[in-house]
Amino acid sequence: MMSSVVRLHSGGADGSPILLAATLYVPPAGDGPFPGLVVGHGASSRRLRHDGFCREAAAEGFVVLAVDFRGHGDSEGAADGPLEDDLSVAAAFLRRHRAVDRDRICYRGSSMGGFYGLKAAAAGHFAAVALICPASETVMLEGLEEFEYRDTEGAVQGAAAPDAGGAAPSTLAERPTRWDIPATRKYFGLQDSMATAARVTCPVLLVHARGDDVVPLQHSLDLAGRLAGDATVITLAGGSHTSAQHDPEMHSFTARWLLEHAARSG
Repeated sequence: MMSSVVRLHSGGADGSPILLAATLYVPPAGDGPFPGLVVGHGASSRRLRHDGFCREAAAEGFVVLAVDFRGHGDSEGAADGPLEDDLSVAAAFLRRHRAVDRDRICYRGSSMGGFYGLKAAAAGHFAAVALICPASETVMLEGLEEFEYRDTEGAVQGAAAPDAGGAAPSTLAERPTRWDIPATRKYFGLQDSMATAARVTCPVLLVHARGDDVVPLQHSLDLAGRLAGDATVITLAGGSHTSAQHDPEMHSFTARWLLEHAARSG
């Protein structure tokens, strides 16, 4: 399997240009065209923490593009609210790729990445989406100060600590997340996930751990009830907010579910 770093051009809430970092994974065999898959991470996380899933999905036959949201990881800018625009840019990149079937672009996002995946799906960017413990606007608003404090303190102290998007980093030589708290608070204050869900017509897989103490399981159940298209809901016994997004069995199930539903859409 081949993987390579690519750069994408997005724009901030103020219209300023932002360079996004992403990793492209290409299936190990076959001529294509392959379905495409964008992967989005959680708040204060980064794309490389989902490398295991990306490799599994590529092995199943996806061309995968994992992106660092603006303000996160190796991307420029600051997290300023409308990060679904970064997913639009990633989807457009895959549609232009010579090995990708432009009509079969899917998405998998966890936590904050689940929130933005729902937004991008409502805009019609994806043929099927998988949302792992997706965050709500309420959870994001409540966590903003915590995200900023943790990122700032981590950068100052240099102590490894787990974050909202996955496993603990091996080192905090990683670039800390940059937040535009006023702009992000204003953005989430205007959001309504249930109204967004009602505009999503593509198939949606919702995976949520019953033990999630960050985003209540009820949020995914409520989303499923409001979606305009088909919904598949997986509730996992126990677990935590981050366990499902790093579970090898869920990697395989999610990749195959997306592959099946991408084929139906195509």
